[in-house]
Amino acid sequence: TGLGRLIELKDCQPDKVYLGGLDVCGEDGQFTYCWHDDIMQAVFHIATLMPTKDVDKHRCDKKRHLGNDFVSIIYNDSGEDFKLGTIKGQFNFVHVIITPLDYKCNLLTLQCRKDGPACKCEWWRQPGEIVVWALPVVMELTVTILLCHLQMASQVHHSRSNPTDIYPSKWIARLRHIKRLRQRIREEVHYSNPSLPLMHPPAHTKAPAQAPEATPTYETGQRKRLISSVDDFTEFV
Repeated sequence: TGLGRLIELKDCQPDKVYLGGLDVCGEDGQFTYCWHDDIMQAVFHIATLMPTKDVDKHRCDKKRHLGNDFVSIIYNDSGEDFKLGTIKGQFNFVHVIITPLDYKCNLLTLQCRKDGPACKCEWWRQPGEIVVWALPVVMELTVTILLCHLQMASQVHHSRSNPTDIYPSKWIARLRHIKRLRQRIREEVHYSNPSLPLMHPPAHTKAPAQAPEATPTYETGQRKRLISSVDDFTEFV
């Protein structure tokens, strides 16, 4: 497939390959597909590569990944129209639907939720015209680029519709998660042993007044700029 390359989850290094929450110990299957270029990386949650468990009748293990994706790819060879909302979840703003046609061609269409981002694809579809592309073109050129644009549009839309949940960088998201985990552990320890004080993170204090510095030179100015570029993101968490 031109969507990406097949990778084995157990061989992935988390600091080099973004797995999108997939388990590396076999809980979410053995393989998946990923794609990357010089500055971006994407991983695909593929339902058919995830194990189907008899004890999980409602397929919750699969839906916990698929239901939290902003963009979904649906390969619909059922002969019927795909209904928006088939995949239940809080997100799933955009569905990219690929329908196989005759002569090894596919029809690519988009479905967007009413509360999702507005999508216009005039560059590949003119009014009153249905554009059908051959399979290699659709898979390798169109879908990968389209997915990246739809994902970014969905992230921006979600951030604008939820002003209190601004989309952060990976580092800030990790810092938020660490702080939530630390606070939860503190509360659990305090609940199990009420005699221990419930500690809170130290409040920010103003820095003490300093003596006036000497007139800055070019070198000290450069050094200050380098030091100030390492910010403390605590106030944004």
